[in-house]
Amino acid sequence: MAALALTACGASGSESDGPKVVVGGSDIGIAALMVEAIEQAGAELGVEVEYKPMAQKTAQIALTNGDIDLGFMSMVNLAAAREQGHEVVGIAPTWAANSSMLVKEDSPYRSAAELKGEPVASLHRTVSVFAESYFVLGDMGIDMEKDYRLMLADSGGLLQGLLDTGEMKAITQYEPNSTRMLHEGGYREVFHTSHYWQDKGRALVPSQNWAARKDWLQANDAGLIQRLATRATEIAKTDASIYEANAEAVNLPAPEGTALLFERFAPLLLLGYTDENLAAAQEELDLAKRLGLLHGEHDVTTMVLSGGDEAQS
Repeated sequence: MAALALTACGASGSESDGPKVVVGGSDIGIAALMVEAIEQAGAELGVEVEYKPMAQKTAQIALTNGDIDLGFMSMVNLAAAREQGHEVVGIAPTWAANSSMLVKEDSPYRSAAELKGEPVASLHRTVSVFAESYFVLGDMGIDMEKDYRLMLADSGGLLQGLLDTGEMKAITQYEPNSTRMLHEGGYREVFHTSHYWQDKGRALVPSQNWAARKDWLQANDAGLIQRLATRATEIAKTDASIYEANAEAVNLPAPEGTALLFERFAPLLLLGYTDENLAAAQEELDLAKRLGLLHGEHDVTTMVLSGGDEAQS
């Protein structure tokens, strides 16, 4: 999944009322949408935002070692950082689980259960897409690692290629790759992770979060930074023009393909932490421990900044 990171130079010396932040992240995929959204949010709130390209893993490492100050992290990322001794906190949610299981359109398989014993490909276990799909399949009574002939791949493009050649009968894919495949035609969605939980009446989990180190928040205006992050997510949730403007970055034609991405993705963007979505996130943290992605138990309520918190605890 794409990730972002920001660094603050502090209010001193800035021409704006707020701190200067340098946004780093991928210039393709969903990250490109969020970069534009946070630039717009910064303009509204008087925060100077500068963007620098940065790979996902680099951004996460830079956030935890203090080279940058704000970034995208999943709940599992936040917990793993804490296990490594880094005091990071989610300040606002971004999007919920966006992965799907896809098959070829003419495939005889209509359900995940029908694929038992067949070759299925996913991204690696450390990527949130794996856990998202694993959790859904587990709820269906399917162990993805035992009931499928599972192959782990390095990219969404490779996953699609494995499905196209017939080497894999199904893949778990993520946005915007899922929407691009459906727009191209010739593919069918077996299930969508968030839609599956919604159909069961379960709250959506904040799969990705704007995150910061506590020490940096304490040295800056935590309320302003939280408003910046929340407003960026709100813009991406409500402004379809951002998707069209980033058609090349998401590799979809405008306006038809980008409109489909907005239709599918915008409802997954979350504007705040609630008791319900944090309870669902706690379930996924517990799953991550069972999968061996985390070593200890974590209380999700200590990992996020609520509206009244000032990052002091």
